[in-house]
Amino acid sequence: MPGEPSLYLAGDTILSSTVRDFVVRHQPQVSVVPAGGARFDVGSDVIMGVTDVLEFTRLCTGTVIANHLEAINHCPVTREGLASAAAKAGTANRLLIPADGQVLALA
Repeated sequence: MPGEPSLYLAGDTILSSTVRDFVVRHQPQVSVVPAGGARFDVGSDVIMGVTDVLEFTRLCTGTVIANHLEAINHCPVTREGLASAAAKAGTANRLLIPADGQVLALA
């Protein structure tokens, strides 16, 4: 919509080369990414975890909103853990980690 920030809604994904290329090329002003690090008993992550979210945040210049945290038992990443990692990585100023039910107002 005219006058609104561009939005990238990542959906349930890992930080694949396709996602990296898209973010670098389009630089969305706001991105919503899955951050719970979900995995099943076998295999690797099925959605982004801490490392992927921090890398995603470094690749883009806009605001990143983390979702799918502490939502279900196979999402081990906590809000506190992600916030701590983002602070150490220097990306906390652009990574929003809302509480369940929190409404964000973006300018």
